[in-house]
Parts: sequence; C-alpha cells; structure tokens
Amino acid sequence: MKSSHTFPIRIAGLFLAALLVLGPATAVFAEEIWLHDDTREYGLVRGISDDGEHLIILLPTGEEQRIKLEEIIAIQFLGRTPLLTQAGTQELRFVQGGTLRGQIIESHLGDEPEKYPSDLIRLRTPTAGTVDINFARLRGFVGLPLIGFIGRASEELVESELEEGQSRYLDTLIDERGSMYDGLIRNLERTRFDIYHERLVRMVRLEALFVAGVRLADAGRDDISPWDGETQMRISTRDGSRIEGTLNRIHLGEWWVNPIWDEDKTLRIDVDEISLVQIMGGRVQYLSQLEPIEVEEQTILAPPQPYQMDLNCQGDAISIAGRRYPWGIGVHANSKLTFDLNERFSQFRADVGIDTRMGDRGSVVFRVYGDGRELVSTGVLRGGEMESLNVSVEGVSHLRLEVDSTDDLDLGDVANWGSARVIR
Repeated sequence: MKSSHTFPIRIAGLFLAALLVLGPATAVFAEEIWLHDDTREYGLVRGISDDGEHLIILLPTGEEQRIKLEEIIAIQFLGRTPLLTQAGTQELRFVQGGTLRGQIIESHLGDEPEKYPSDLIRLRTPTAGTVDINFARLRGFVGLPLIGFIGRASEELVESELEEGQSRYLDTLIDERGSMYDGLIRNLERTRFDIYHERLVRMVRLEALFVAGVRLADAGRDDISPWDGETQMRISTRDGSRIEGTLNRIHLGEWWVNPIWDEDKTLRIDVDEISLVQIMGGRVQYLSQLEPIEVEEQTILAPPQPYQMDLNCQGDAISIAGRRYPWGIGVHANSKLTFDLNERFSQFRADVGIDTRMGDRGSVVFRVYGDGRELVSTGVLRGGEMESLNVSVEGVSHLRLEVDSTDDLDLGDVANWGSARVIR
C-alpha cells in the first residue's frame, strides 16, 4: 500500500511538469498572489515558515520562494466553483468578525454543565467539518438563502444595535413572514428552534426552514476586542464562509487555522474549498478588507443602497471614468464610514468618483477626516470625472470617509472609493 504522504508531492510534480511542457499559458492553474507593489506571483502555496512570517511558494520553475506575509495583499485560488446553498443552512455571524455557514445539528444551552461548561451550538459545515461554537462568540445567525425584504430584515436584525428600551437579556427571532419573537432560545436542532416567548409566557416551536434570522442577547456576548493591526488572514471559501484568524500550518493539502473567535480551536480547511485569502495588517491594507466601526447612510430621493465592499452600492464591479477596480468601497450619498486604524498607517490613497454606469449623472463631494479633522475635500465631482487622493494619516486612529450629495439632490449619486487603502 502506497503512503498517502506522497500525494502532495505527486500533485506538485504534475503541476511543475504541466507548466514546463505546456508553457506559461497553464499558469492560470496556480495560485495568483497579489503583492503590495501591484505585482503578482504565480505558484503553489506549500506552507508557512516556523516564525509564522513567511509563506513558502513553489514557483513554476520548481524553485521555492519565501514571501513575507506583510508583503501580500491577497491570494486568489483560481477555478473554485461556488457551492450551492442547501435549504436549512445558517450563516453564523461572530462578534469579532467573520462568518461560518452550515447546518445546526444540536445545541447545549445550560444542560450538563459538568460536560458543557459553556453554551454551545454544534454546526456541520462543508468547509471545516463539524464545529462546536460558544454562543458568547456570536452576534446571531441568518437563514439561507434569503432575498428581498425578509433577507434585508434578517440582516438588519442580526447586525443592529439595541434601541432604547430594548432588553439586553432577550434573544430575538424573525421568521419568513417578518414576525418577531422576543424571548430566550432554549433549544436549537437541525429541524426546529424552540424559544420561550417573553409576552406569551410559553414555549414557541418553529420549523428551522422558516426561521429567517436570530439576534442573540447582548448580555451573553463576549466584548468586542478592537483589531490592533496584527497580521491576520481572512479566508473566503466556496460555500460563502469568511474565516478570520491566523494560519497555523499547511499540511497534506489542508490549511490549519486558528479563528479569532476561538484561538484555542483549530479549523482544518481543505485547500480545494478556499477561493480567496486576504492578508490583514500588511504594508498595504485595503479598507474593503475591514469592517467600519461606525456607519451613517441616508439617501434623499433615491432608495436606500447600503455600502458594499469591492462592489458598487448596486452590486456591480467598481468602475470610475471607465477604469475597473478589484478593490474598493461602493456607497450612495449621503454616506459616512469610520475605520479604526490604531495609528498604524502613514498614508491614505484612493481614486474617487461617480460609477461609470451612471454616465454624466450624479454629483458628489468626497471628504476624508482623521480623528474628526478634515484632511482633504475634492470639491464637486460629476459623472465621468475622477480624482486621485493621497493623504497623510500619520498618527490617525479613526479615519472617516464621507460622500455628500450636492444641491441637485442624490439621484445618480452612486459613488466609489476605488482602491481605498492605507499604507505603512
């Protein structure tokens, strides 16, 4: 019987042989590594160095190259086909950031404390197998797939902050009709959810397929620890999960990752399930890789169009004056997004303007603030115009990006921060 340890070596050999025989055209089958200086490398990611600071890359020439993590912006894994979302799939949202998709198998909420000292939810995932997750690490979860009003309503429920008068000790559940249930979740299973209803003073049982979203009580959540700028990875997978954490090792075709929501846990992710890896805290940090710590959005005549990362606010690729941008932030005036930089960066750069699809329509003003002080303003930019910004953010903790409509109201004000990034 042949050892399974020869499998990665055999694959690497086939990869190199194909490149050497067929030439550069086959390089599309390698990982595409985007570097901070806008250059790219192609190769197979073989591992991580013992000090955790370098990725080891097998080049088409057969040589190994070490690239510092902080020099990398992203790694694109080409040829990954997205997985279809199965009925009953839930997307768990973590307090510290990131998501994980799967089907809830069972929960342990206060039962058998000697065996389960924490409230746990057991999730079966396509990405990392079966995972036990502490309830305190979760904001809530959204039922998939969802579109239209109920999809937006469940998203807003899970991500919302408490309003005045709301209890921080109650969970909230929304069903597919938009009905809300406030109470305490007592049991979660693959086919049903049980919640003790606060107003009805009785247990209510709901079919899992009909649950659109669950917002877990604030009192049971861990506190949010602000990101201090250390190097991390954000791994996007074929099933739509987004796992943030540190890479422990790469072994036999698996990436071993310690997620930020439980650094003592190791998720083993098959490389074939990975579609994109983004490096956080490198020399160049794209703002679309971060979550804003504060968001203010208010349209006037146009329907609400929330900001989107790496897409315009209407869900299309970012484009300004005919130029496409793989990274950036799409907003609709009026918009204010605030990011925590933790005084780690020295420059902010972006190309700004109305999205190309709007033609000559729209007119906005872009402004950048650092700790409440205006750093730059573009003046009025109209459809078809573009301006490049290069601003010092030395010593800035909170960076605020604003887009304001002008006196022609806001119809057509689909505005883009193309390649918005900070540099150290």
